[in-house]
Amino acid sequence: MNDYPYASMRDCFDMSAYFVVGPQDCKGRPITDVVDDALRGGATFIQLRAKNTDAKDLTLMAQDIAQIIEDNDKSDAVAFVIDDRVDVVWQARNKGIKVDGVHIGQTDMEPREARALLGEEAIVGLSAETESLVRLINELPNGCIDYIGAGPLHVSTTKPEASVGGNDGSGNTLDEDQINTICTASDFPVVVGGGVTANDMEMLARSKAAGWFVVSAIAGADDPEAATREMVTRWKAVRGETKHGFAPRVQSADTATTTDTQMTESNNGKFTNAKEAKASSKLAKQQRVDIAARGSKQRDKAHVRKTTPVHFENRFGSYDLEVPYTEIKLSDTPGVGPNAPFKDYNTEGPKCDPKEGLAPLRLDWIRDRGDVEEYEGRRRNLEDDGKRAIKRGKASKEWRGRQHKPLKAKDHPITQMWYARHDIITPEMRYVAEREHCDVELVRSELAAGRAVMPCNINHPEAEPMIIGSRFLTKLNANMGNSAVTSSIDEEVEKLTWATKWGADTVMDLSTGNDIHTTREWILRNSPVPIGTVPMYQALEKVEDDASKLSWELFRDTVIEQCEQGVDYMTIHAGVLLRFVPLTANRMTGIVSRGGSIMAEWCLQHHQESFLYTHFDELCEIFAKYDVAFSLGDGLRPGSLADANDAAQFAELMTLGELTQRAWEHDVQVMIEGPGHIPFDTVRMNIEMEKAICKDAPFYTLGPLTTDTAPGYDHITSAIGGVEIARYGTAMLCYVTPKEHLGLPNKDDVKQGVIAYKIACHAADIAKHHPHAIDRDNAMSKARFEFRWLDQFNLSYDPDTAIAFHDDTLPAEPAKMAHFCSMCGPKFCSMAISQNIRRKFGNAEAQEKLVADAQ
Repeated sequence: MNDYPYASMRDCFDMSAYFVVGPQDCKGRPITDVVDDALRGGATFIQLRAKNTDAKDLTLMAQDIAQIIEDNDKSDAVAFVIDDRVDVVWQARNKGIKVDGVHIGQTDMEPREARALLGEEAIVGLSAETESLVRLINELPNGCIDYIGAGPLHVSTTKPEASVGGNDGSGNTLDEDQINTICTASDFPVVVGGGVTANDMEMLARSKAAGWFVVSAIAGADDPEAATREMVTRWKAVRGETKHGFAPRVQSADTATTTDTQMTESNNGKFTNAKEAKASSKLAKQQRVDIAARGSKQRDKAHVRKTTPVHFENRFGSYDLEVPYTEIKLSDTPGVGPNAPFKDYNTEGPKCDPKEGLAPLRLDWIRDRGDVEEYEGRRRNLEDDGKRAIKRGKASKEWRGRQHKPLKAKDHPITQMWYARHDIITPEMRYVAEREHCDVELVRSELAAGRAVMPCNINHPEAEPMIIGSRFLTKLNANMGNSAVTSSIDEEVEKLTWATKWGADTVMDLSTGNDIHTTREWILRNSPVPIGTVPMYQALEKVEDDASKLSWELFRDTVIEQCEQGVDYMTIHAGVLLRFVPLTANRMTGIVSRGGSIMAEWCLQHHQESFLYTHFDELCEIFAKYDVAFSLGDGLRPGSLADANDAAQFAELMTLGELTQRAWEHDVQVMIEGPGHIPFDTVRMNIEMEKAICKDAPFYTLGPLTTDTAPGYDHITSAIGGVEIARYGTAMLCYVTPKEHLGLPNKDDVKQGVIAYKIACHAADIAKHHPHAIDRDNAMSKARFEFRWLDQFNLSYDPDTAIAFHDDTLPAEPAKMAHFCSMCGPKFCSMAISQNIRRKFGNAEAQEKLVADAQ
């Protein structure tokens, strides 16, 4: 909150006349008019309550109310808070809008998390109805909250369901004695309300309450100013002019201000037999109109993998690195001369026989450091591959290629973060610096600070080192994996090769079907890029999909199994805590994360905190032995725009901030997973909150999707959000395919998803002014202006589709030399006309002379 321009009101607010109001309370009148009247009548505290309003509209409403307070010259005297919506308060304060804090209920964000997010300067109020609850609130760390709101005094029109205290049939739910009991028990000033009218003023003024809060008696009055003035006058007649409601700030070493310690119609055709159905399915697949089905013949011809030799030495050895890149040869500019080949980032890896796998590129680098040891590893079980393997007595397609005994650390962490923090430049870091065209010290310093990660398990030496961080090229992850319904090992390996060919920087194996262990082994041994997983999926398969049977011991064993195989990063949904689950109960789409929903079910069934959270430090110790990076899962992410930016999402984010710090204490690398569905106007706010809460740990987001209305085109809706969130610092985007929400993607879907996201990543890198990001665009524009058609095709992300589109209307080979396309024809091509202008009238200097002569 360093940019918030207003002084804090934590130690100088007055709750004696606390007005709660929302648009729904104002009888059709503008809320600003009602607030203006209440201020003139003597209101000393304003709370905006509009829970179901979207974040953008609520922020604008808050801005209008803040302006009304300022217009009344009361910005220093009247505190202004928003009910429940910590996210809106955070966003408003960052925009310089005078919102002094938040009031939260017992089912909203936890007070410590609200304080951690909003910082020391904000007011945080909390609802409580009973003495026992107040005493529990007293146990919160010093400085968490500033006041308590108690009630209701009467059954009110705004909360008719509330009934607390000694309801004796008179309509009262709190009497003077009960109010005094609560106030005496509380370490904080108490404001009382709920159905309050002017007739309650004398009793409330006699009590120990610091003030009263009211909704309908003012907002629903014909004359809100007069109604407010009457209540204030009757209160002061007993209390006098002495102000109440001051909450001195408590400075304490354990105040929750940082995330270090406090801190989700079937087909109409009917078939009579399986053979007929299979034939129909095959025909439909053949007839499918799919851009990606055009293959990669031209791409493979034009995009050639080459390597740059780099000699590197450190105290462990001398290395001749071969760092890959893609070369795209360009034709000459007619009448001018040759164009240099274009060099691009390469992810596809060297070619190999899938049955043999890739060579272990990094194995010597790892062994030369002398800090790892080979060991037998855990015993392979048929349960690792699921129910079908148990029934068959083996997996369906065992890996027969290069075998290895697992490696683990000897006596200290062997993570790239640990090396970076000890000023050790590894071959992996030098390799990455060459790929990114940056200084190796930038790589080391970003790793040491936790602002970047290099997922590179020592048991996946086949992987070519890469880096994920906001100061480097925006990276792209592609998801794949079998399901219980469809897909095979061969198909998944083919998807891996296909995804990396088109530009996937990492791949997540999200298999949930049969042969999970064996499928993963094939993928790892053939993958030149880091592989991520969600170990909870395999753990659930081991207990036959019964979440209640999950345990820490089984999960831990599964994690070690995957570490030994070579998984580079794992999604761990440790931020889904028991107390957060009820926050999702009223969502439109509930919990949409598979891992998040599994843990939520387990927590509720066992009435226990998540074992992922309670055993997080042990997970850190395991990851540090293999250099596995955390991808802290957003198990409570919104699955629809309706659920975006809610209390559940941000409560989990606060916990991820805490877990990030704990992982860093173990020198374990961390990424933070981000939301999937959020409105476009809140995209920037989400990345800025992640940066603030998680101390700039790399953000890794699924899109986000910016509309929920486009099944079949969600690779587009999400790429739109992806550009925006990457522009402001998200380090890696998880692709979305056209099949999102519809089915398991095939090869063609993978290609479309990867290319859509390559475009998004590239657009974001240009917006970030990343060095050399614009080079490809300049090369394309030059080729376009010079009508070098083949170069235009080859410089595109999908040359085969570009050629197909061109040849659809101009298929003859001579057309690829023409100075026009079928859009404009030979007479109306603007670029051809521009060239004619230059030939006829000369260069810029000659044209300027002609213009000057004409004036």
